[in-house]
Amino acid sequence: MVSEVAAERGAHAMRVAATGQEFAVTDLLERAGARLRGRGRADCPWCKRSRSVSFDDTRGVYHCHGAGCDFSGGVAKLARQLGLARRLSSAQYRELRQNREHGDRSARALYQRVRARRLELLERLRGLRRIELRAHDAGIDHPATWGALALVYRELPALLAELAILENTGGIELVRFSCAGPERRAQAINDVLMRGGLYNSRGDFVEFEPYSGLPTRQHPVPCQCPADERLAA
Repeated sequence: MVSEVAAERGAHAMRVAATGQEFAVTDLLERAGARLRGRGRADCPWCKRSRSVSFDDTRGVYHCHGAGCDFSGGVAKLARQLGLARRLSSAQYRELRQNREHGDRSARALYQRVRARRLELLERLRGLRRIELRAHDAGIDHPATWGALALVYRELPALLAELAILENTGGIELVRFSCAGPERRAQAINDVLMRGGLYNSRGDFVEFEPYSGLPTRQHPVPCQCPADERLAA
């Protein structure tokens, strides 16, 4: 599920920020010469096989599945091999562990927040689309048709823009959006609408078309929305 991937990326960014780690496993793999190939896969910098390395951002581990290749381990091991690791005192280690636990709790909370909000938006989207279908079924002469369509097309752009943010952004941007207040979130949604899209976690621009996904004709589905009830009268 795309939004879950985005939430995991944001959760990992929050975890790294909270623990004070200097590098994520993806940073270290790239420093070692690996080319990232999408979620959890990379080319091996040792045996040079394509997509042979699997890695887990959350756990901070990596492993090359190529026969005879020993490129495998965790963040600490790879940082030492790259000459980036530093020794910690007992007090520093305890602080790091506490920060990591706090980061894990924050990451789980972020994931649940994003997931719950996405499910809420999808439920509202289904309701709006049921209203839109019933309005078309009722025809232009029905007294509730135009009010129902106005409701749909007033709410739909911002709803889809927020879904696009949750499903395409990652890392610290997702953290900032999820933790922002209503005004900041509304501004971010409006920016997507004004620009006609947004940049995803890979840096690609994703065009946003708020009405392209509307269905044209389906069998009516019961809905408890007031506008829908008026159309059914």
